[in-house]
Amino acid sequence: MTSRVKWLLLSVFCSVILAGATAWIVTDWVLHRHGESHAQDHSDPDFHAWMHEHLDITPEQHSIMEPLEAEFEEKRIILRAAIRKSGHAVAESISAADPNDERLKSALEALNRSQGDLQRLTLDHFFAMKRHLRPAQAKRLLDWTYDSLTREP
Repeated sequence: MTSRVKWLLLSVFCSVILAGATAWIVTDWVLHRHGESHAQDHSDPDFHAWMHEHLDITPEQHSIMEPLEAEFEEKRIILRAAIRKSGHAVAESISAADPNDERLKSALEALNRSQGDLQRLTLDHFFAMKRHLRPAQAKRLLDWTYDSLTREP
């Protein structure tokens, strides 16, 4: 086999590998982004766009819900910061390499408490918003929320 044919085969082989890897990366990225967009928490700007687009929020409803949204967002930011802080504490205490270490137990408890508080806040926010929706709007929001919570990762 001549060196020219070897280089041609090597080039084709590398191109196929590169094309396959690129297709896999792009597909994985697209599917991952879709999953994220559907499972977003209710504070995401895209969720609010979805609400306005799919629930036909009236100006009156918007004016009622806007302060609820602002209050929720303030509390959500605080809880997300607490979750990050607790996560860092867990990561640091893992280095102790002792699963019974009190620092690890304490950090995990704080992390779980913050995550639970955020989930409770989100559910409370959902029910507060739902009170201001017409039945058909509330049904669409409930369906979206159900789908988001039951979607496989």
